[in-house]
Amino acid sequence: MVGRAEVLRERVLEALRSQPLFDGLGESAYRALADQIEWFALEGGRVLFDQDEASDGMYLLIHGRLSASRREADGRIRHLGTIAQGETVGETGLLANEPRNARVIAMRDCNLLFLPRSGFEKLAALHPEAMLRTAQLALRRSYSLRKAKTRFTCFALISATPGVDMMALAQRLAAQLDVGDQTEIIDANKALEKPIAWFSEREAAAQYLIYVADTNADWRERCVRQSDCVLLVADSRHPVQLQTRLPAPARGPSVPVHLLMLNPQPAAPGSTGDWLERLPQGRAHHHIRSDEDLGRVVRHLTGSATGLVLSGGGARGFAHLGVIRALREAGWKFDYVGGTSIGAILGAGLAAGWDDATMRDQFRQHFVTRNPLADWTLPLVSLRSGKGVVDGLRAAFNELEIEDLPIPFFCVSSNLTEGDLEVHDSGLVWQALRASSAIPGVLPPLFHAGRVLVDGGVIDNLPVSEMRKRLDGEIVASDVGGQYRLNAEIDEAHLPPWWQLLPELFGQRRRPGIGQILLRAGMVNVAATAQRARKQTKLLLTPPLEGIDLLDWKAFDRAEAAGYAYACEQLEAAAAG
Repeated sequence: MVGRAEVLRERVLEALRSQPLFDGLGESAYRALADQIEWFALEGGRVLFDQDEASDGMYLLIHGRLSASRREADGRIRHLGTIAQGETVGETGLLANEPRNARVIAMRDCNLLFLPRSGFEKLAALHPEAMLRTAQLALRRSYSLRKAKTRFTCFALISATPGVDMMALAQRLAAQLDVGDQTEIIDANKALEKPIAWFSEREAAAQYLIYVADTNADWRERCVRQSDCVLLVADSRHPVQLQTRLPAPARGPSVPVHLLMLNPQPAAPGSTGDWLERLPQGRAHHHIRSDEDLGRVVRHLTGSATGLVLSGGGARGFAHLGVIRALREAGWKFDYVGGTSIGAILGAGLAAGWDDATMRDQFRQHFVTRNPLADWTLPLVSLRSGKGVVDGLRAAFNELEIEDLPIPFFCVSSNLTEGDLEVHDSGLVWQALRASSAIPGVLPPLFHAGRVLVDGGVIDNLPVSEMRKRLDGEIVASDVGGQYRLNAEIDEAHLPPWWQLLPELFGQRRRPGIGQILLRAGMVNVAATAQRARKQTKLLLTPPLEGIDLLDWKAFDRAEAAGYAYACEQLEAAAAG
């Protein structure tokens, strides 16, 4: 009868023979090397070695996956990449005789071989060609890790509320992954007692794996250890009470968590935030009412989501509506929306799930019929009181919170207290939009939690950089502010007496008005913003809007039509190659 030790030795020998690093050593050398090597298992989430530890040996990954990260001098953690089955790790420190330069943790349950420094030195002395191959491997690893991009392929589906048909949901999710038989669904009946090698084989055979957890705590923890991402499923009709405590690794970072909110009806204002408070930081959430929503989730998880960013630009922003209409007609789907000022307001309508007709009706009523900037006030803080803007935004979005929107959304304002960009991705929608569109001098700032917040265009009129932080996919941007010019038809250093200015109130203006000046001053850096955005976008649309002023609300239909015509033209040109 063959003992366990002999079985492990044969596994070690088999692994050594298949490893290019040890090519050509010969059977006696393989057996001598096997005597130096330790076979061991490492649970997912545990640390293999830490940055700055002594380099006491190198590892060969037999089954599973590892992740490498480095703490930089400024304290930030930088993800370096992943180590796949059949690859080595730790060889750099051995060659340089220096401490570990990264932290390596197990992303899956792993089987590894460990070759201590003494064994490595013997190998190098007897077979210098192995040392050369190790050095070449270290160089290739350094290059490949610099190019590495995180990609989710294994998901743990865990129920947070009772009564959810998890297998049916897994099948719907697999259908949206759209790779046919390359997605495998695994439950406890299929895999509870399987060894680590079996999981590695399944991962190698399929493009995506969906692990369906149940009430068995051991299986649930294994699902988490084998996954890149936890999909926590909650039926919004149930009270906010997690029936499942998420298992946490003993060491190392937690697996990312995405909350899937099953909503037969639109989310009640504030209900999503109650759920998110129960989850760890860094979580994402998605509202699921249809398979189309599941498709959006899949695009986020697989790095193929599309984000839309809309600039500020006053009344010229109505062109965004035409751009959105053209993009939708061309089949574009947006999985994240962001914006500044008027772009934030229109983008919130898109994120709320409004169709083109609803968006046109809502915003025509708000800006043209009501004119939210008609409420003049004593100009101690601003020219207008802001009440018209607040009333219009609250009428459109009620007490809805950003977390309740069916499509993920953010907008930006300028924080005059801190002198920095303020990003709004939670809280009341109307309040965030009020801050993002508070044109300095025209509208009062939003005073909130000790902060003074004004129009986001003061710092970033087209927040593509912020979208890039949130989205691993393509970005489309519409910029209506970058080409605007504020001109004057007169040369003068001071204004004439006030009575000589009265004719300009009723006739042709030779000087820009105070509202135009203040609005343009708040967008003075748009050219630089647009230049940065062009480098980060798949498509940057800049509709020509000659003759449409920043405060010309009655140009609504003309601006929308101009945006639509321009976007159609650009999309046709792109399709033609």
